[in-house]
Amino acid sequence: MSSQRLKEAALPLFAEQGYEGTALSEIAKAVGIKTPSIYAHFASKEALFLEIYRDVMRHELVMLEEVAKEKHGTMEAELRAFFYRVTDFGVDPDVKRFFQRAIFFPPQSLAKQMREEMTTYEAMTSESIGEILGQKLDAAQKEKWIYVFYCLLDGLSLEHEIYDTEDFAKRRDAAWEALAALL
Repeated sequence: MSSQRLKEAALPLFAEQGYEGTALSEIAKAVGIKTPSIYAHFASKEALFLEIYRDVMRHELVMLEEVAKEKHGTMEAELRAFFYRVTDFGVDPDVKRFFQRAIFFPPQSLAKQMREEMTTYEAMTSESIGEILGQKLDAAQKEKWIYVFYCLLDGLSLEHEIYDTEDFAKRRDAAWEALAALL
């Protein structure tokens, strides 16, 4: 049994049921061990959750780096690729859902620490977006564009859960058009 296997078993449970709704006994059962064996790998449920949270942020940053390495021809095409990649909730759905739950509904005992770490993650993401925006926008315009980007991302992450695939696609396309109009 490895800590990686425990994280792999815990991720979909936390994604579906949230932190409070997931018992360590469920995670142990999913990997075929007794609950106390988890403590050989993680000091607590909080430690397990935080490690998954950090893994998910790293996963998202790697995905964004991949987009940045792709050749898109224009700044707008690169931003569009970036936008559509981060709003593709069908790719790695457990990872996306875990991230959504962790951001919108963090465990009370971890909320402050997670928000601080999210601030760092968001700063790194904002820097990537700022680099793509390049010289086209001044600093104030970049900041406004990035704020709108995050608002749309947050809204779409919720709408993905509410609307069917076709309606969501229309909403995502409309969100991109509004964002692109700010360029």
